[in-house]
Amino acid sequence: MFSRTNTVLLFTFLFSGCCSSSFSGIQHRIVGGQAANITQYPYQVSIAFDGEHGCGGSILTVKFVLSAAHCFASETKGKRVTVRAGSSFRTTGGQVVATKSIQTHASFNADTYDYDVAVLELASSLTLGTGVATIKLTSASSKIANGQVASVAGWGFTSNDGEVSYQLQAVTLPLITTQNCRKYYGTKAVTDRMICAGYGAGGKDSCIGDSGGPLVSNGLQVGIVSWGDVCGQASTPGVYTQISSVLSFIQGIVKF
Repeated sequence: MFSRTNTVLLFTFLFSGCCSSSFSGIQHRIVGGQAANITQYPYQVSIAFDGEHGCGGSILTVKFVLSAAHCFASETKGKRVTVRAGSSFRTTGGQVVATKSIQTHASFNADTYDYDVAVLELASSLTLGTGVATIKLTSASSKIANGQVASVAGWGFTSNDGEVSYQLQAVTLPLITTQNCRKYYGTKAVTDRMICAGYGAGGKDSCIGDSGGPLVSNGLQVGIVSWGDVCGQASTPGVYTQISSVLSFIQGIVKF
């Protein structure tokens, strides 16, 4: 199992003596996509640790951002976590705000990535406008269909052995239900809190550095980039936290 957190962070952890199994193989960025403008994905943000992009996220309100729990493992504690909104580029432009608090799901499992969801409260409010907008979440009762079209964006790797992208990248993928995704990874690996997205033949995927970013279908966020095997490889679609299954956690923190 590989997370889709920035490998730059992983190398930092390894050389500092870290040996956390949850970061032992990191895997996730946009593969097979194309350069995008933030105005097309105004809810998308870059989350940085001490100034280094590590994960993606989505704007829920001017004070709250949604991401993945595994992005905030113990190795990141003590680092300055900031959010950049409103820019197509991960290191320049837009609005940069500090985080006030980060809450991860109490049931998050760093070994299985079950309940991989986190809510960040910002220290100051974002200003909505060009390139900065909120995203609506799918309902708790919503169901996805195999082949349903979705999009995912981020600044992650553009190939499995590549590097993070300077400009935002985006790709369109077909959704895969929990049950069908188990055909690729097995019953135990894919829990009821997970869905997948990708092509059987591979070629398009999220990847390293895209973790925490939003999977959006029909204008609603249905998933959060979580984990997968080799990015863009055949028969190893990306795995996403299913929003409908963790909605109560989010709504318990964010008042929409």
